[in-house]
Amino acid sequence: MSDEEDANIPDADTCQARCVEFAKITGTDEACAQFFLQDHDWDLSRSLNSYFEARTTGGGVHVVPGSSEASAIITIDDAAASALENDRKRARASDGDSSDGADTSRPKLTATPPKRFSFITWNIDGLDDRSLKKRMKAVCKIIETEAPDIVFLQELTPNTYLYIEAKLPQYELFSAGADRDYFTATLLRKFRVYSDGHRIIEYAHTSMGRNLLCVEAHIGPLKLTLLNTHLESTKAHSDTRMKQLRDCFSRISATSPERVTIFAGDLNLRDHEMKSVGGPPAGVSDLWERCGRRREVEFTWDTQRNTNKEVPGRFKPRLRFDRVYLRDAGRVTPVHFGLVGLEKVTGTQSFPSDHWGIQVYFSIDQ
Repeated sequence: MSDEEDANIPDADTCQARCVEFAKITGTDEACAQFFLQDHDWDLSRSLNSYFEARTTGGGVHVVPGSSEASAIITIDDAAASALENDRKRARASDGDSSDGADTSRPKLTATPPKRFSFITWNIDGLDDRSLKKRMKAVCKIIETEAPDIVFLQELTPNTYLYIEAKLPQYELFSAGADRDYFTATLLRKFRVYSDGHRIIEYAHTSMGRNLLCVEAHIGPLKLTLLNTHLESTKAHSDTRMKQLRDCFSRISATSPERVTIFAGDLNLRDHEMKSVGGPPAGVSDLWERCGRRREVEFTWDTQRNTNKEVPGRFKPRLRFDRVYLRDAGRVTPVHFGLVGLEKVTGTQSFPSDHWGIQVYFSIDQ
């Protein structure tokens, strides 16, 4: 930390007093208070404003009655508008449009559905307190920079969820139980992906409180079923994990064949377990395999490259815990499979998480 950053930090008693005051006003706790106060140079007023802005609705659609033509008013807050405008500029730059004559004062909406979309799934290791704030800030920065349309996150805590919600106003968030110690969440980019409903499906077999977060959504006419999960952890719980996996595959098979289904998350899978359950259902593909089985993007929990977790002994395991499965319904094609979170967080010896995130680009077949 630089001397300039140190100068912005009050003494310990003042910091503690502001944490207590923040927690009292918001009805949260001191851990949550530290997240927001540290991010705003311990300015209580700015921190409170950021918290309450994150908790209020970021916008919506209001249908105007009494009109002979379909009319609606779409409202978004300043933070979401700014984020969307930045996304629009990035999209124009990637399309080679560098013109300065167009009105760039506000985001433009279009009725034309996109021809492609992108996706990230990532276990962000919110349970590890080491460099947590800086790691979560890095996670948010990566999501903001990569601008995926759909994000699956695992191992969020209530405080990291609030922080991400505040930092990424351009996304609509759905959690699989924000009152739990840790959970999953699915993020949809506003005005790109539209939610049609969500539900939490509890596993019949779990000793770790694991579940399946199902979000139904659409991108233009493309209908999506999004299944985000964190299956039972550790080698000792292999049987339970395989029961959960069979449950997930059964639900994919029962989904309408017209819907594109993405099933992903931290599955904690070993290859022999996938063989034991008979592999994925017909029509469901493993996207690492489908996109070329590139060795450099195979392992997502890789203790040879990622040093966040100390593994004793000379053997350093490398496992493909995180996976993405797709039933494309003849409507989408995966065109790229890669990893994110490969660089250490500035000012720390940590990566954003002990897992690499998976990033997939899809083209929409018109």
